[in-house]
Amino acid sequence: MQRPLLQHASFAILLTTLASILAACSGAANSPPPAPVERTVVVERTVVVAQTVEVPREVVVTPTAAPQAADAKIVLRVGTGDSGEGLTPHLTIIEQFEKENPDIQVQLEPVGSGDYYARILTQIAAGDPPDILQIGDDAVPNFVSKGAFVDLAPFIASNENPLDTGIYLPGVLEPGQWEGKQYLLPKDFSPLAVYYNKKLFDQYKIPYPTDGWTWDDFLQTAQALTKDTNGDGKTDVWGVQLPGPWTTGFEYWVAAAGGRLISEDGTTFTGYLDSPETATAVQFYADLYHKYKVAPPPADLNAFGGGNSEFDSGKAALRLFGRWPQSGLKTNPNIDLGVVGPPVGAKRANVLFWGGFGISAISKHQDAAWRFLRYYVGAQGAEVWKDWALPTVKSVAEASGQASDPIEGVWIGELNHLAPRAYVSTPYWGATADPALRKVLEQVIIDPNTDVAAALKTAAADAQAAMADQQ
Repeated sequence: MQRPLLQHASFAILLTTLASILAACSGAANSPPPAPVERTVVVERTVVVAQTVEVPREVVVTPTAAPQAADAKIVLRVGTGDSGEGLTPHLTIIEQFEKENPDIQVQLEPVGSGDYYARILTQIAAGDPPDILQIGDDAVPNFVSKGAFVDLAPFIASNENPLDTGIYLPGVLEPGQWEGKQYLLPKDFSPLAVYYNKKLFDQYKIPYPTDGWTWDDFLQTAQALTKDTNGDGKTDVWGVQLPGPWTTGFEYWVAAAGGRLISEDGTTFTGYLDSPETATAVQFYADLYHKYKVAPPPADLNAFGGGNSEFDSGKAALRLFGRWPQSGLKTNPNIDLGVVGPPVGAKRANVLFWGGFGISAISKHQDAAWRFLRYYVGAQGAEVWKDWALPTVKSVAEASGQASDPIEGVWIGELNHLAPRAYVSTPYWGATADPALRKVLEQVIIDPNTDVAAALKTAAADAQAAMADQQ
């Protein structure tokens, strides 16, 4: 599975003007439609937003204007942050759809760089965004609250092209919702799970972890597999590779401890970010590094997931992470891969990472866009996506055998244990609690003497003050 738009992006500043941009663009509906192109994949000229937006190297296709084809009366543009081989399922679905719908031509517009959201905002500012846009769950509150997407309810319930939302697996529709309305539909997803290397378990005669294991089981297993193999006083095999100060992944620990990071109405951090449950989660996480010494320190605090490679090199027995590296782990000669759900704390919990598509609020072809969207991420599209990611459609997951697979079935089964996400509760998460929580996690990883309760109290106060500045 290519990792979708799931990593929490720092685009809060860019989004402060989105509402006014959309308002200004509302009068652009009468502008002439874009000229059709001869190829499906479109790479447009580079646009500058604070810095140059790079054109993906994997796909180089020059747009070429062509006469309007008689059987391509509507040209739809689809924006995606995927690139390289990740474009293959998009193009396959587009080809199938165009054969069945000859009145619609679909252009795929990939931006395979970290500037994808900046590119979308630039296109909106120009009054010319793609008709269908892909974003991650981290961006949903920001874009939707500023009016970037249309409410899909009228399309879902339409007589001509309805969509039965009951086809989807549990929990995969909610990330595309805001204030009770459905604005985006799911493309792919990943909860968290624990990878384990059967080679190390077998070597040291340790039982494999099983579904429903606890934090105590997790700790005991990690301790049993932390080894100084040559007696030099240095750890050669680690019990677990942790993802460092990764805030969005850390929410699992808080939920499993019985807490949450923000109030249900998305306005309050005090009493949540600094709750006893959050403190329990932070302390246990810190103790894995320092007190129990079962986890190697992050190789790079600024790298996604801590930048460690011990699990990949066969020098760590466990790894808590999402599904994104799984295909490489399966073929890694250092690893005989197993997967199990995260351990149970005070309660069983997991968190979801997600990518989805919605229709631009200023698209001139919303009806046609809906026809493609319901195909793109509905049952037809899921038959293609299943070969690249976890399918979001239940019948496809079952028919493909993924739901019952000993590895893929774990990821799908974890959808039954999802906790509410903090960063989808407010458009201001990236400017408030995220940096405050990250500071705490970095502090406890670096300094074993950190007063966790005091650090969280400061973090909650800082986040609350930042929230007041945003409103």
